[in-house]
Amino acid sequence: MNKIEQKVIKFIDGQKLLQKGDRVLIALSGGPDSVFLLNLLLKYKNRFKIEIGAVHINHLLRGKDASEDENFCSRLTNDFDIAFYSSRKDVKALAKKKKISVEEAGREIRYSEFERISKKYGFNKVATAHNCNDNAETVLLNLIKGAGLRGISGIPFKRGNIIRPIISLTKEEILLYLDQNKIRYRIDPSNLDSSYERNFLRNRIIPEIKEKLNPAFEETILHSSEIFKDVHQYVMSKIIKSFDSVVKYQGGELKLSIENLNAIEKEIRAEVIKLAMERYFLIQPTYTDLKKVELLSEKRVGEMEELSQNLTVMRERDAILIYRKEKPKAERVIKLDLGKSITVNGKDFSIKKAPNASPGYNSNKMKEYIAGDNIKNSFIIRKWKPGDKFYPLGMKGQKNISDFLADQKVSPSKKKDQLVLTNGNRIVWVIGLRIDDRFKITSNTKKVYELCMN
Repeated sequence: MNKIEQKVIKFIDGQKLLQKGDRVLIALSGGPDSVFLLNLLLKYKNRFKIEIGAVHINHLLRGKDASEDENFCSRLTNDFDIAFYSSRKDVKALAKKKKISVEEAGREIRYSEFERISKKYGFNKVATAHNCNDNAETVLLNLIKGAGLRGISGIPFKRGNIIRPIISLTKEEILLYLDQNKIRYRIDPSNLDSSYERNFLRNRIIPEIKEKLNPAFEETILHSSEIFKDVHQYVMSKIIKSFDSVVKYQGGELKLSIENLNAIEKEIRAEVIKLAMERYFLIQPTYTDLKKVELLSEKRVGEMEELSQNLTVMRERDAILIYRKEKPKAERVIKLDLGKSITVNGKDFSIKKAPNASPGYNSNKMKEYIAGDNIKNSFIIRKWKPGDKFYPLGMKGQKNISDFLADQKVSPSKKKDQLVLTNGNRIVWVIGLRIDDRFKITSNTKKVYELCMN
């Protein structure tokens, strides 16, 4: 057993990546890292008492080269007499459909296929060939993009059923081992294309760092990322204890309790917000996003900020509300004639003639009675809009709908969807809240209409 093999086996044992009886599916691209991983696990499969299979994902990105990679992997596994599974997926099409980078689409497809194939054929672990250099690139890329503590914790050695047995080795060690043992592998020429973010770091930035600052850059980052992992786990334990008291998610809207957010340590508030946005909106919020959300608790009710990824954050009375901004829609105007009914937002709305009702307030806010003596038979239901005014029942004078809703303590998130009923360009009813004083029933009323929503 040479030093490189010893290093990997010590790492696998130390991290408890393999157990007796494991069925391990190796992600095999045909490149040097995955070929090294396959050879090493095959050589020591009896020591670990494991079974091995391999999977290759053809991304359909490099034409003939991609097909040759697939054929190489098929021949290699056939020579070793192990199970081989291959899958062809159009990565460019997925990237275009989801409006993400080709790199992100490729990663999404790979892990989806790993999960599908491992479940279908009974593999309890998937081994990927990430190495020490990959980890350094990931940490540096995340640091540049501001991904936070988790981002600079690097690639996890294991997560769920995914294991990374050779992450302690540098690329140089892997290539040296393959050369010494005359093991063939494929070279992906796209790795030389520095238009990709990761390749730019790999080919141009990291070599400069190693030459001028730290020749052992990858190993240093690996050790640092282990420390960051421990710190991140500690911070996460604190976050999880507070998370449910702060965060509520319903109907596409994320609510953060201001009181409970302010009750936790200031140092982890941004991390709680970050986790909530990642979990419920599937995004990586920026530092600016997090600051906007955090500072909104000190602003007036109704204040709003625009976030990245088409999100909006709004200050409510007791909470901070985050929601995805909808594309502007043409105003929906619903016509309703007397004696008819219609479904609006899942509720039945009707207007019909009714026996005389007593004047005054009605305790059932979803049913109102109005004087119909001077009313046209055709009504309109629509959302209120800026500039709308009415005469609230029981009040003197005219009032802006916006001010009335604020007086009624309607939350900003619900305020934007408030419906009104109009007749001849006059607001008759702020639905569910108050009728207009001009349509109240008096002792002189001869005709009464019932407005009902249920």
